[in-house]
Amino acid sequence: MSNTVTDNRLDLSTKQLGALITVMLFGFASSLGAAFNLDAIAVSFNAGNDGAGNIASAELFGIAVSSLVFAQLSTRLNAHRTFTVALSVVIIMNIAAIFVPGLMSLAICRLVSGLALGAIIATVMASAGRSRTPEMTFAWINACMAGMSMVLGFLLPRALSFHQIEHGGIVTSESDGLFFVYALFAIIALFFIRKTPIPKPIQTHVEGSDARPQKAPISGWISLVGLAVVFLGHGFIGFFFMRIGREIPLEVTTIGYIGMTASGIGIFIALGAGIVGAKYKAKIPVGIIFLILIILAPFVASPGSPIVFFLAAPLFIFLPMSMMPIYLGALARVDPSGRLTASHPAFATLPGAAAPAIGGYLAVNGGFQLNGWAAIACTIIGAALMATTIFRADRIRTMEESP
Repeated sequence: MSNTVTDNRLDLSTKQLGALITVMLFGFASSLGAAFNLDAIAVSFNAGNDGAGNIASAELFGIAVSSLVFAQLSTRLNAHRTFTVALSVVIIMNIAAIFVPGLMSLAICRLVSGLALGAIIATVMASAGRSRTPEMTFAWINACMAGMSMVLGFLLPRALSFHQIEHGGIVTSESDGLFFVYALFAIIALFFIRKTPIPKPIQTHVEGSDARPQKAPISGWISLVGLAVVFLGHGFIGFFFMRIGREIPLEVTTIGYIGMTASGIGIFIALGAGIVGAKYKAKIPVGIIFLILIILAPFVASPGSPIVFFLAAPLFIFLPMSMMPIYLGALARVDPSGRLTASHPAFATLPGAAAPAIGGYLAVNGGFQLNGWAAIACTIIGAALMATTIFRADRIRTMEESP
């Protein structure tokens, strides 16, 4: 009796990777524009930071729950059907959000849309996690995500004022313009589904036995909890990027340009992180990123001047995303099945579901300075929880590279 383990790695072609990224980014645009959404909802519905934050939390909660479920189902479901159904729901919910009369109905629309978005991103990340070169695959995904954010940073501030141009049409408020753009992006994404890969079911087979696939290590799940804590702290500031900028005060278009600058930086940082992750172990670059996040947090949350905001905010906004190619590459080494990498969107967005609500409460009661100190505390705690898996991945890498 011989033991054989089926090779579950994917050889993604350039077209397949490009299609995966397009489907994810064009369907996921509303989440990438979360800071603009929060500001637009606050203005359109005359809601406070906490009320608008609750709407953003509803969508992100849907993403988190759905992505965690579909991370476990992704190896059994047809990816093309998942994309088609999910994108159709995203289109319908974005159009419905234009016509809703109040915050409660808007929250329902955003929650349902979030459930569909979670299915999309989990399916994409499951495929990416099974790539033969996970660090560079995730580097391209995150670089393109930065590029998409750059496009949105230019487009969304103009979408906010679209209702002033289209008199008498369906777009009658700032938020309507955003949801119209998101629906249009999701429609475009439908045309790229057929070019995406359909991964074969994961098989870990031992001849003559009923062995089941190996489970993801518990340290990996603890590490994902740490990632959630880090993103929670980052969200205390990131989700209120527009609101902080308005208080300086800055024009919406100016804040949009700052967001575009952050995205431009993110493109190069993500690709650089992929190159570094492919060549070097994870602990040192990830540790440096955490240190910079801690240093920048108070300067972004409470900038003393517009210049400080211009210098600190762009780097701070995209630093967590720049870490992801290295960190996800480490997860892929600890769990080659791709379950951990497919589950990471849930842990990255679940704190996003809480961050706008908690961050809004902190801002109301202590100003954005309190948000900054809370972000520092979360970064330190999250880094400690992630450390075990990062060090384990480095040890596995050492064994793989040894002759």
